[in-house]
Amino acid sequence: MFGSLLVPLDGSAAAEQALPMALSLARRFRAAVQIVHVYVPVRGMYGEGGWCDEAIDREMREGGKAYLDSVVQRLAVDSDISWSAVLLEGPVASTINRHVRGAGFDMIVMTTQGRGPVARLWLGSVADSLVRQTSIPILFVRPQEGEADLTKEPMIERLHIPLDGSELAEQILEPALAVAAATQAEITLIRVVQQLAPDSNESDKGKVSWIRPALLMRLKELDRQERATAEEYLERIAEQLRSRTSCVQARVVLQVPTATAIVDDASTHGADLIALATQGRGGLKRLLVGSVADKVLRGAIMPVLVQRPVGEFASAAE
Repeated sequence: MFGSLLVPLDGSAAAEQALPMALSLARRFRAAVQIVHVYVPVRGMYGEGGWCDEAIDREMREGGKAYLDSVVQRLAVDSDISWSAVLLEGPVASTINRHVRGAGFDMIVMTTQGRGPVARLWLGSVADSLVRQTSIPILFVRPQEGEADLTKEPMIERLHIPLDGSELAEQILEPALAVAAATQAEITLIRVVQQLAPDSNESDKGKVSWIRPALLMRLKELDRQERATAEEYLERIAEQLRSRTSCVQARVVLQVPTATAIVDDASTHGADLIALATQGRGGLKRLLVGSVADKVLRGAIMPVLVQRPVGEFASAAE
């Protein structure tokens, strides 16, 4: 499914920390990998008709090409993987997106942060723009301090897939299943359900005390029904996946908000990768900014595989 991988680099050590993951996936999928660096012309940095020094512009462009050559030389020691490098020019996100469409890549592997300190937020970055524009899966790696260790292969043994019951959200299943099959990872399907009834109705435990017993019983019954529906749904999807891989389990999580529940559950159960769609219930009304996918990307310490689903609502949102 993934025969060609694209790794965008901006020249920073943080961005290069996507390389070990790309190496690992390339070996497992026998995929070709292309490293791309986007050069933003100096004149573009100052707007039309703004200041421009052709000598500086040329030197920076040549520097970008030299950087790519040096990265490929470091990677070429692994003869089992086909490497290439391309220097592009223009606005970073839109230029990468056009390149992806033109060359037909199957996946982008990149870090959530590049230039600047590790504390830089994902929102508003190139990564954010690519998720909005690109329809292929993007695997985001959260960078750590220091340089990438190309000799260390990231392990993906447990893969968590949050679902909300919608067909849009289920579109992440195919790419996630492909990764799980290549890495022999266990799959856990997650459905987050909001709990209506308080855990305790005693005021001295910090819970509300004004709920009448009859209402509390009704809320508990609604919780039971919602959980049963969620379990039935997850088991149906799990059974479909078990025809292709036996290592599939399902779990309903009673917690809100949804993104926090997903991240907490993945951390508690030692997930190595979270895979989810950028849209689910609500279609156009559920924009990426402020959505579950965005918050999971912000909060997760493990890699996150995301894909913008294709469909009536998703297409209209382009």
